Amino acid sequence: MKKTPRLGVTQRVEVIEAYGERRDCLDQAWTDLLEQWGYQPVPLPNTVENPHKYLNSMELDGLILSSGNDLAHLGDATQPAPERDAFERATLEWAIETEIPTIGICRGLELLNDYFGGTLSTVDDHVDTEHTISFETTTQKQILTDNVSFPDQTQVNSYHNYGLTQNDVADDLATFATASDGTVEGVVHTHHPLLGIMWHPERETPSTELDRKLFDGLFAPDKQ
Repeated sequence: MKKTPRLGVTQRVEVIEAYGERRDCLDQAWTDLLEQWGYQPVPLPNTVENPHKYLNSMELDGLILSSGNDLAHLGDATQPAPERDAFERATLEWAIETEIPTIGICRGLELLNDYFGGTLSTVDDHVDTEHTISFETTTQKQILTDNVSFPDQTQVNSYHNYGLTQNDVADDLATFATASDGTVEGVVHTHHPLLGIMWHPERETPSTELDRKLFDGLFAPDKQ
């Protein structure tokens, strides 16, 4: 019997002041989407003592760096969570060491870019809206998506105050999608199986065929 790919999903931190709690939270839409696509979601806690040891024990086939919480070092960060930043950086380090395919969603793309030495910029008109993005045919893009046929353009959702201009992109990352205002919507690492997108596949009902092919191309190329 074929094994269902297990995808670790990082979680946002929510502060519940009434109870004095910091909670790891994951949108239930991720579970619905991943199971629909034939994956087993594995929520990952932010405060494990030894992330590398913990991740080694989970037998994961891929990682999703999910959205929520601005990076804590940003000057006007919304709901910063330093413990999440630290865990996700350790997770990314582990993913690189083990060559585990990883996708960053919104904040996850920002974290990828920051990890590799890129910068972030504030962006306008990217919160709770939709816009057109264009795809670039590049050699770097094909590293992870040989079996994904990109359209010239498509509409995606958008929920971010921070983003990337072309000048913000880390040297180790290549842009494969941009919005009409020139901001970056998709990046891929030049030689590791690391991908980042600014839109949210889990917030589309029904889910899009392009997003499914993008996930399958990264996490389960044999399904193509």
